[in-house]
Parts: sequence; C-alpha cells; structure tokens
Amino acid sequence: MISFEDVNVLGQLIQSSWGNSSTGSEKYRVPAGRSIKASILSGEEDISRLMVKFVTVVNLHGHETMLANPSHPGAKIVREESLSLTKDYISNLKKAFKEATGKTLSLKEDSSTDSIELINYNIFNPNRTVYYRRNSIFSIKA
Repeated sequence: MISFEDVNVLGQLIQSSWGNSSTGSEKYRVPAGRSIKASILSGEEDISRLMVKFVTVVNLHGHETMLANPSHPGAKIVREESLSLTKDYISNLKKAFKEATGKTLSLKEDSSTDSIELINYNIFNPNRTVYYRRNSIFSIKA
C-alpha cells in the first residue's frame, strides 16, 4: 500500500494544470498534437491505481468501418505510438518519483483499452478525422 506522503508526491508529479509539472516540456516529452494525462484512482481495499490517458486527433484514410480494424495501417501506427508514448511517460514518472522520494515506484499494468471515434465525415473525401484514445490503468506500489 502506498503511503499518504508518496501519494502526495505522485500527485504533484502528474499534475499538469499548474506548477512545476506544467511548465517543463522536456519532462515527459509528449509531442505536439498528443496529450497524456494521469490521475490517481482509489479502489477497493485501499489499493491505489494510476490511470494514464492518451488522446490525439488524426486523419485516417479509408471507409469508417475499416478504421476500427486492427490491421488498418494508419490505426496501427497510432496504436503503436500510443503504447510507446505511454511507456515513456511511465518510465519518466518512475525516474521523477525516485528523484523526489528516493523510493522505487512500482507500476503494474492492469488493463489498457483504446478507441477510435469518428469526428469528421465527408462523403467526397476518403480521409476521416478521428479521436484516438487509450486508457491504461496501473496498480501502484511504492
């Protein structure tokens, strides 16, 4: 179980609306047009979890029924990018936590789901503008 002090430090590290974490673009290295946000969830039996949300808007070529297909080339690239950026975010978060507390942060991925939502449709254009979202939930141990 993670202590209150460690939850406080972790909360300060993932806070990106104001303060230290919001001003450093070098810290988590998320490219323009992509967003990664994290939040701490509390669950049953005081097991804390971390939810990491990746969101981007991309243009994919093809019929809207093909976009959800895992073999679609454009969707596959975005999926791989989301996994890579989420992994980098978690790695940098662990390093920052170690620097701040001297303790090791252990995160175990419980689940990861992604979705593609069509937001722009034009029958005369084969490009489709979509939201791509990935939500990953990690168990926290410090």
